[in-house]
Amino acid sequence: MGRVALSKTKIIVLTVAAVCGVTAGGLAYMADTRPHHTPQVAVTAPRRLTDIRYRGQDGTDALTLLRRRAAIQTKHYSFGDMVVSINGVAGNGPKYWIFYVNGKEASVGAGSYVTKSGDVLEWRLQ
Repeated sequence: MGRVALSKTKIIVLTVAAVCGVTAGGLAYMADTRPHHTPQVAVTAPRRLTDIRYRGQDGTDALTLLRRRAAIQTKHYSFGDMVVSINGVAGNGPKYWIFYVNGKEASVGAGSYVTKSGDVLEWRLQ
């Protein structure tokens, strides 16, 4: 083989190798299933406590049961203790912590309501 033929062969071999390399690289890139962008991270604020629910216990008042389940603050009035804060969330105008028994607003304070095991007790910030 002459010198010119050998040079043409080298050029052809190098060209084919380069095309194969580019093609293989492109196929490998397209086959990669990882995202090719920077993922966006959503940061959400912690959800504010607006209600708490628990079951009654025969012979125990609702306020005592609430104290067992949450950090609370109360304010004493002539009619009894009023819950003003549950787990650091204060109810102060226009919303207050309202006490419910079995889905209905209670007619007495939580300290006066003696629960039964079937009761569903709930506090809602309204």
